[in-house]
Amino acid sequence: MASTTSSGVLHSSTLTEWGRRVWSRISTLSPLSSTALIPSPLSPHTSRFSVPDEIKRAAELLKNYRGREPVQIVSHMDVDGICAAALLSKALARKGIEHRIKFVRMLYSEVVEELDPSPLTIFTDMGSSQLSHLRRKYGSEKVIICDHHPPSGEGWEGLFHLNAHLLGMDGTKEISGTGMAFLLARELHPSNSDLSVLAVGGAVGDVQNAWGRLVGKNREILEEAVRTGRVVREMDLQLYGRYSRTLLQALEGFTDPPIPGITHSSEGCLELVRSLGIPLRGENGWRRPADLTREEKKRLAGALLSLALNSVPPEFSKYVPGLILGEAYTLVGERPELRDAGEFATCLNSTARHEQPLIGLEVARGDRGPYLSAMLNLLRYHRSSLARGMELIETEGVKLGEKGYLQYLDATGVVKETFTGTLASLSLSSGRVDPLKPVVVMVREGGKVKVSARCSKLLFLKGLDLSSCLKRAAEGVGGEGGGHPVAGGAQVPEERVEEFLRLLEEEMLK
Repeated sequence: MASTTSSGVLHSSTLTEWGRRVWSRISTLSPLSSTALIPSPLSPHTSRFSVPDEIKRAAELLKNYRGREPVQIVSHMDVDGICAAALLSKALARKGIEHRIKFVRMLYSEVVEELDPSPLTIFTDMGSSQLSHLRRKYGSEKVIICDHHPPSGEGWEGLFHLNAHLLGMDGTKEISGTGMAFLLARELHPSNSDLSVLAVGGAVGDVQNAWGRLVGKNREILEEAVRTGRVVREMDLQLYGRYSRTLLQALEGFTDPPIPGITHSSEGCLELVRSLGIPLRGENGWRRPADLTREEKKRLAGALLSLALNSVPPEFSKYVPGLILGEAYTLVGERPELRDAGEFATCLNSTARHEQPLIGLEVARGDRGPYLSAMLNLLRYHRSSLARGMELIETEGVKLGEKGYLQYLDATGVVKETFTGTLASLSLSSGRVDPLKPVVVMVREGGKVKVSARCSKLLFLKGLDLSSCLKRAAEGVGGEGGGHPVAGGAQVPEERVEEFLRLLEEEMLK
């Protein structure tokens, strides 16, 4: 197990090989200066991307579009979907292409039937897993899909299918839906390279930096964002609220992995910081994580690594260092609430959870006036809703599946369907459930049950894929499901919900 010196700094010799590599990176870092990490600027038209033919064909279709109706963009109602829609909206506007945007939560068969027909429709961050539904609706129309979810079903002649998996990329970690939209926008015109910042936000919002950094095509897009001066990357502690929370608040809110004596413990956080000799206040008041010096961050990282490694089961230990220390992405020129890519994603997510994605869309498109104010107000309401959800978890608790692995909560009549995912995430970080087991929250409505599932990054890194589990279990009872490895959803018949939960738990344990 790991050990510490009297100063709380972790001995690198006690870590796994992964941990030693991470420790080496922070031990040898030059001072965490933003400007030192920005390469020499290149021309904004300089591209290092190889472009597949399917993307070129889709771009030509858009360049030559002369339809009587606006292009229709249908996007997923989450962070990645909002960023993808905003990115393509800006790219189309620059080409003078009229368009309209609609957000949907899932492309269930009944949702697809309610969509408007259009000579050209673009689906962003969705569509690949629902080809059979889309074929029935749009089989005689032109459709572009920009998606990173696993494809399922057959296409048609008018489909331009820009899917990560079909283009040789791993859509779970190498590129997001916004990233796929960016590849299309970049082919429309090289000047759209500045939109890469939104692709970084979409990838972080989809937790594709769970390995401590963005990888694959996400990495190339990140480099583009850095070259254009829109993003600064740096090695840092993975504390939420680097620019907007005090150091103590950020430490207390660190939940993945939960650290006994630190997570949800203001006294424990205070004792730790004082023992490391880190001042809590500076010239400008309470210090934030971003205000710490390189040496202070090294001491704090060592202490957190030691505490976390001593608290997780051995099979998870190799994943812990990357959750404590990794790359952080700063959005240049943003106000504190939006400066960190993770916080930017959280703000946009609040608009989706409360069915106001158009507010998030306008902020992502660049509004920093009334829409930003509306979003921040919504974020405050979002946090109050979290408090109400916490009351439900404390009073009702969660039930266990037959095999004792799946944790689930029926929130019917307490929260809206759009809030089940947030409540599932909240429960994982609440200290009231086992964070090393997945959580499902469901709401019954109109003879159907809407389900949201979440798991910790540790379970995901170990190999759990909620998306595939939800898909197989839902289809087993005549429903539909999917999503991402750490977050997914499903819709199943109410009379078969118990069978669904049993199948889901079995899938998770395979």
